[in-house]
Amino acid sequence: MRGRIGTTRLLGGRLIAVSAAGGLLAGAMAGGPALAATSPAVTCTYTIQNVWFGGFTADISIANNAPATINGWTVRWTFNEYTTDISVWQSNLSAPDGLHATATNASYNGTIRSGYATSFGWSARSATTSVPTDLTVNGVACQ
Repeated sequence: MRGRIGTTRLLGGRLIAVSAAGGLLAGAMAGGPALAATSPAVTCTYTIQNVWFGGFTADISIANNAPATINGWTVRWTFNEYTTDISVWQSNLSAPDGLHATATNASYNGTIRSGYATSFGWSARSATTSVPTDLTVNGVACQ
């Protein structure tokens, strides 16, 4: 069956296509080949803006490339070095053990429409810093 794609979704770790009428499209059924995505549903960029002796500022931008709107987001990562005295803007950020960070949307930027992005940032104290390799958005590895 051929049809117009209405949405794409992750199911069991695979991207599937759903027709505008709500049915699975050919090739997207269980056991069928995974459909190739032209771009990841969500991309993010971790940027170190400034570094000084004992501290840094950084930000993360989250872009929604999927057809569906993101309603609420949680970003997780691990700092490479113990990090304290975090001052954040445009999110709620915590790193209770100084290493494992969790940021959630603020009340005004939790909705990211298809084709749009949002960002948040922080300053913190740390002996060193680098871009983490374990960034996730809503539990999915960030591309």
